[in-house]
Amino acid sequence: MSTREDLKRLRAMKLDFGAVGLELEEQYFCPYFCTPENYEFFASLGVDGVHFVLLPGDERVFLVDPAFGEIGSYVTPAAEDLRQFLSFLLYCRDSNVISQIWWMSEAQYRELLCEDAENPAPGKDEALSAIEKEFSLTPIDPYAPVKAMVNAFDPSFIRFSDEYYDVLGLERE
Repeated sequence: MSTREDLKRLRAMKLDFGAVGLELEEQYFCPYFCTPENYEFFASLGVDGVHFVLLPGDERVFLVDPAFGEIGSYVTPAAEDLRQFLSFLLYCRDSNVISQIWWMSEAQYRELLCEDAENPAPGKDEALSAIEKEFSLTPIDPYAPVKAMVNAFDPSFIRFSDEYYDVLGLERE
């Protein structure tokens, strides 16, 4: 099944996605200067403008981080497809952890996992269990796969708006 078909299934689920750090309601989302053109909204964290998008002709889930990104890393891959992202979510138990892997050391990542485990949000277990069951997934530790994707990633194919170039003081290619 494709990422977009899986996204329709996910959105149809009646869950408290906020319990796992995902805000799927696009009505509460406003694109940022570094949100790629022609994006398809997947979810936001609801904080710092961090959000996940899909790009045309691509199954990958991309992270957009306007708060901590920099030229070349405002947009990075977060998963090869939505199912892999959800498997990562099952392991991390919150999308916030996934959103920070691109810049973290493994020790920082493991520490954040422990911190998050100490403060579970109400409804988290129910949401994760429902996702696991709906998609027949198992948890996958995302650290090594995400780091590999980010290290191999060439963002040159991403199209940005004029605002991106204006904000960063760059010449549009």
